Amino acid sequence: MSQTFNLPDVGEGLTEAEIVSWHVAKGDSVEVNDVICEIETAKSLVELPVPFAGTVEELVAGEGETIEVGQPLIRISAEGAAADEPQRPTEPQAQAPDNGAAGAEAPSTGASEAEQKTTDDVSEEQNQALVGSGPKADAPKARPRTRPAELDLVDISDLDVPAGSQRSPVPGRTPSGPAGGAAADVVRSATPPVRALAKRFGLDVAELVGTGPAGRVTRQDVEAQAQQGAAAGSETVDTTLSAGPREEQVRVRGVRKATALNVSASASEVPHVSVFKEVDVTRTMELRSALRSDASYQQLNVSPMLFAAQAIIWAAKRNRQVNATWHGSHYTLCNYVNLGIAAATPRGLVVPVIHDAHAYTLQGLAAAITALTADAREGKTTPAQMQGGTISITNIGSLGLDFGTPILPPGQATIVVLGAVRTKPWIVDGNIVPRQVMTIGGSFDHRLIDGDLAGAFISDVATIMEQPGLLIS
Repeated sequence: MSQTFNLPDVGEGLTEAEIVSWHVAKGDSVEVNDVICEIETAKSLVELPVPFAGTVEELVAGEGETIEVGQPLIRISAEGAAADEPQRPTEPQAQAPDNGAAGAEAPSTGASEAEQKTTDDVSEEQNQALVGSGPKADAPKARPRTRPAELDLVDISDLDVPAGSQRSPVPGRTPSGPAGGAAADVVRSATPPVRALAKRFGLDVAELVGTGPAGRVTRQDVEAQAQQGAAAGSETVDTTLSAGPREEQVRVRGVRKATALNVSASASEVPHVSVFKEVDVTRTMELRSALRSDASYQQLNVSPMLFAAQAIIWAAKRNRQVNATWHGSHYTLCNYVNLGIAAATPRGLVVPVIHDAHAYTLQGLAAAITALTADAREGKTTPAQMQGGTISITNIGSLGLDFGTPILPPGQATIVVLGAVRTKPWIVDGNIVPRQVMTIGGSFDHRLIDGDLAGAFISDVATIMEQPGLLIS
């Protein structure tokens, strides 16, 4: 008899998944725990093992197809007595809170729970833990980028044409001059930006009729000529930014789909308020340099985020309401800190969580952030690692940005944003001296946190970043 294996809930309360690739084909023989396919959920890639042995009769779902939990995935001609036992459909779990966020940068490793879910679908004889499942890192797929020569950065000096020089007419268009339609022998007046625009469109300002003062060629003149050339079928005007079709339809899926749902809900349901403060972090950067030379920190990522994480934990103890959750008729104050770290990955934004971050030493926190970030970038973050955050941090400084207004992760009241560290003139003891400065800010749930509390919290974070020695007891 044949036996049907339905899509299980792999331990994260998902409702659907996409079939990324099949590892078996019709007619193949499979054993218990053989990986039959790779699926993509809203959070991770998962290799799915089969709970029974036999011969593949049918791949019910095709690659690229999205199916719901409990729907048929594959049919197998089962071996042994277990084939007489039909499989029960897997019931989806209740959706767990998602701790994703919008902001841009992950440590514990959790075993995949696919085995716990799929064993409910097989006979007692085959009821054994499945192995080999769990998130799998995406192989980077760098799409080659091409750009037309017209989009290259313009060397302005190349645009200055000596008087009396001749330019070749643009193919597909009759050159026009100031009189009689002949090409001009002199350079028509135009500003460097207008000359650059003309070159991008494949036009020669020396051949354009200017409508500006004293015959100056304007941006409007260039754009009008470019439109005429396009309408006439001129091949000199490139109307796309890259090779390929003018428009492309991209299906929203995986992490991008989950992020879109989360940030839309957060932005529409939670009234956000943001505050910022510029901070002298010279002493923190000096401490960072000292720790980097210490043997015990050699393999760890010692970054401004490490010290900011400790500062957030310290400031949350002084301003407890920033570490709370809103429930409508009441809110919950958390006497612990589960710190979310926003991480940009090849598959999109994820926010893994360091649970009980308040209990870590500085070195332990550095190790946790290092492992968490590495897992996130390699696509190995498990769904369990992204649950239960109480407060988050995002480092847009790694992108060279100074400040931004991140959207709160669902269920959280605070997310801190770190800007880039830059050397700036700063007043110290009445003197202007160069110091290392960064902007620290954050977004807050205004239902819980008023402006004065938000300001007090960010000021406390700033105090530690200015004087990290205050954390030494």
